[in-house]
Order: sequence, then C-alpha cells, then structure tokens
Amino acid sequence: MQVKNIALLIGTRPEAIKLMPVMRALKQAGLKVDIFVTGQHRELLEPILTELDIEVTENLNLMQADQTLTDLSAGVLKGMKEILQRHETDLLMVQGDTTSAAMAALACFYENIRVAHVEAGLRTYSRRNPFPEEMNRKLIGCLADIHFPPTVPALENLLKESVDAESIHMVGNTVIDTLFYARDHLVKKLGPNPDIDRAIKQGRKIVLVTGHRRESFGDDLASICEGLREIAEAFADTVEIVYPVHLNPNVQSGVRPALSSVPNIRLIEPLSYLRFVEVMLRSTLIITDSGGVQEEAAALGVPVLITRRTCERLEAVEAGVSQLVGPDAGKIFSSAHELLTDEAAYGKRAKSTSVFGDGRAAERIVDILLKS
Repeated sequence: MQVKNIALLIGTRPEAIKLMPVMRALKQAGLKVDIFVTGQHRELLEPILTELDIEVTENLNLMQADQTLTDLSAGVLKGMKEILQRHETDLLMVQGDTTSAAMAALACFYENIRVAHVEAGLRTYSRRNPFPEEMNRKLIGCLADIHFPPTVPALENLLKESVDAESIHMVGNTVIDTLFYARDHLVKKLGPNPDIDRAIKQGRKIVLVTGHRRESFGDDLASICEGLREIAEAFADTVEIVYPVHLNPNVQSGVRPALSSVPNIRLIEPLSYLRFVEVMLRSTLIITDSGGVQEEAAALGVPVLITRRTCERLEAVEAGVSQLVGPDAGKIFSSAHELLTDEAAYGKRAKSTSVFGDGRAAERIVDILLKS
C-alpha cells in the first residue's frame, strides 16, 4: 500500500517536540501532512506549536479541568473517529505512550487505517509504573503496523512480544533531531535570560528540576521535594535550583507549599521549549522524572538523576551519564552532593552520548515510509 496522505497526532508538548522533525522531513519529501491535536494541554501546547512552526489541521478541543483518563480516552476515540472520516488518511503517526496516542491508534484500528508508532518498544514490564504509560505503549504495540524503536533494547522488546520483525525499524529518537536543530539554529536567537544570567554571574551552579508524572503524585513527590530542600540548604551559597512547575494542580499543590520558602529554589512557570533547552545547556545537573529530558541531557552531556521507581531508558544509565535514584530524598541528596563536590565523579558523568540518537531519526523514518 502506497502512503500518500499522512497525519500526525499530537496530544502533549513532548509529542509536538518529538514529531516536529518528522513533519518537516515529510513535507520536504513532498508528502501531504495533516496535524491533528487533542487540545488537552492548551497552555503548554500552543506556544510550542508556534515556536516550532507546526500548523494544525484539526483540533479536538478536549481541554477540561481535572479530566479523568476515562473521559480523555472516550473523547479521543470519538473525536478521532469523526476526524478520520472527514480526511483521506492512509497512515496516522503517533508518538510515545500517552493516552491520546493509544486511543488514536485504537480509533485507526476501528477505521482500518494504518498506524506508525514513533518511539516504539519502550518497556519497564511493570504494569503501573509508569502509569498509565506502560499499558498505553503496549496497547499501541499491538495496534501499530509500523514500529520505529529508538534503540536496540526497544527493538528487542518488540521482538520478544512477537511483533513482526519486518515491521520494526530502529531509527533513533526524534527528540535528538529537534534538540540539535533548536541548539544550532533557534536558541542563539533568544534574548537575555536575566534570572539565569544573574545566577551564573554570581558563580552559582544551576540545577534544573522537572517533576510531573502521575505515579509520583502524593508521597513520592513530597519525598522528591524533601531531597531538593536538602540540596538547597547544603549548597545555599553556590547552587540555584530552577524548577519550572507543571501546571497540573496535583503538582502545584505538592511542590509550592513544600519549596516556595527556600531562598535558592526558584519555582517558575513552565518554560517555552527553546528557553528550556537554553537552561539545560547552562545547567550543571538535572533532576527529573521526564523521559524526554533524560534523552536530551544524555545527548548534551549533562548528568541526570532520575526520580522514578522504574526506567525504560536504561541506555543512559548503562552509559554512565544518568543515575536512577527514585523518589528517595536521601538518594537524591547524596547523589547530587557527590556530583556537586567531587570533580572526578562529575567528569565521569558529564559526557555526551549518542545512545538515544544522532539527530537523523526523522530522515530515516521518512525514507522507510516512502518505501512502504
């Protein structure tokens, strides 16, 4: 079956970041590309669509306060059915492991439309960690017709699950494509960043933090905040912790009461993608539960502490640039303390690696689609 009309499904900001290079490569190849967005994270998604010049074809407008996974799933299924019936779509590309990606893939199965899965094959084999992502990506793995795993372990996971080997193509991770493009062409066009400039001018090291995953809500997030507080107090004169706090009320209510009174912890609104890349480039250490940030930091050579109980991106851990510390205040503090005080230990970890990709994943994906 020749692929002529391709659509990309974008539900969250990370999906936009990781699908942007695919969109660009498809258009450069002369293919028609529709962009369908769910509209569920409007405040975070709209700026990145503008920054990366992504023109939306259809918007499901599913934004609702405190939306449940059940409501979101039903909304995506119903909305995608209506969109797919309005458009001639040969293939829908979904990215990663969001609920919107899983439900869009299921809608395509019902409508007999092929699905390609970007960033396929990631697994922890722990049903509820991460939740609901682990089951989402396994469902997409059952529904997809073409699988684009980023790494050898991801490819091997698909083979173990009896996915047809001819449908699997290892390409690298598209997040690295976007990262390198932003670093080399877009970040340099930004204006000054007064807060970061001031901290660095004062000789302070920047520790960048992100934390937003659903499975961390509650006690785990409280423990992560305690670890951050201990770091801030131990390095009160030499470290500035920068934490762009996710807009989810469960994150806001857990982070701000715990950390807002600490002088050298700067709780800020979510950054634009380009500003976030800029801060990553200027950071000494990153503490995160984000999969994309793990991949980006590994490519940039910034050491990472991963505040999750399980991890589907162990390539960077095995390469020695990341460490899985979990939502454990003591481990977060002790690991950060070592990296901030021991130059030899830091030097071993602060090295760039291409384990997640070389910046040409989108190019490979399009070459494969043109032959399919």
